[in-house]
Amino acid sequence: MVIAPHPDDEALACSVILQQAVRAGAAIRIVYVTDGDDNPWPQRAFERKWSLSPSDRKRWGKLRRAEALAALRVLDICPADVQFLGLPDQGLTDLLLRDCDRALTRITRVIDDWSPTDIFAPSLFDIHPDHNAVAVMMRLIFADSLAPRVSQWNYLVHGHSPAFFDRAAELSSSELETAKKREAIRCHQTQIKLSRQRFLRYAARPERFLRVDRESAVRRDGAVYSVCRARDNLDVDLRFSADPLRMQRNKFFILGRDSLERTRTCQIRLPSRSADLQVLDCATNCSIGIARYRGHPFAGEFTLPLHLFSPIHDLFIKVDRRSWFFDEAGWIAIPGVPNLASIALSMISAERTFTRGSILH
Repeated sequence: MVIAPHPDDEALACSVILQQAVRAGAAIRIVYVTDGDDNPWPQRAFERKWSLSPSDRKRWGKLRRAEALAALRVLDICPADVQFLGLPDQGLTDLLLRDCDRALTRITRVIDDWSPTDIFAPSLFDIHPDHNAVAVMMRLIFADSLAPRVSQWNYLVHGHSPAFFDRAAELSSSELETAKKREAIRCHQTQIKLSRQRFLRYAARPERFLRVDRESAVRRDGAVYSVCRARDNLDVDLRFSADPLRMQRNKFFILGRDSLERTRTCQIRLPSRSADLQVLDCATNCSIGIARYRGHPFAGEFTLPLHLFSPIHDLFIKVDRRSWFFDEAGWIAIPGVPNLASIALSMISAERTFTRGSILH
């Protein structure tokens, strides 16, 4: 099963492995989380229309669905093996933060109904916010019910994360497989309208997949330099890139489970100087505590209360600093402390990455 945030991700990241799966006689299922309908700049260029109405977006989503089916036909996958969930394009982070359980239930039902042995889904380190939101959803689903009967593999479409590429396995491909991948990518005409050369470069890039395991949870890159988790608080050392385009939107998100296994999400707006900050519940926007930031706009130390979160469950944190709509980095998974004691995790350094994105999806 391939979980694709948008129509085109299957072609960009998984064309070769899908061809090999078809030849091996494997059962295949492609699940598109969104229709890619909130895609204004390519749509404006493609349709030569500036103002886009809800009906225009709906029509665009149908067109992108048709392109996905055409790309899959090139890879010898039929429409009966495809499912579209129609969740909000460019809105999966908000869905994760404010209505996570409903989305998790829907995706879990899709997986349970089909019972895959292997799932290929986006990486936490992908800098597209829809992609890394899906990655967190998959981690939560696996923690609840799927492991160990299903193997989960991650792919990365956007970004150059060392935490991913240093450990991912590279899949070799033949000239014929590469040619078919290029043909599948070309089926997404709406997307190559503005980014033809960049899209077609994916055909020559080897496909890489990283198996999800416990160890991968503590590797990180991007704005977060190190993390120390105890029972009652979380200390985060931040090192930001000096990018003026990202300085206007600095939020810190934290997601985890409470003692009743419910998903809880909080956010804090990061200041430009040392300050005490309100921690807001994402669902209600009510204050639930005070966090401390000590630093300046490009570096600092952040201490957050964890009284809402169960110490035995994993936490997920993210610094929301975007240029256009690409993140500076994705989410970071922090393992739980199983013995409930105030045991700090060792601080793990990570390479800082700075990747500019261009208009996509």
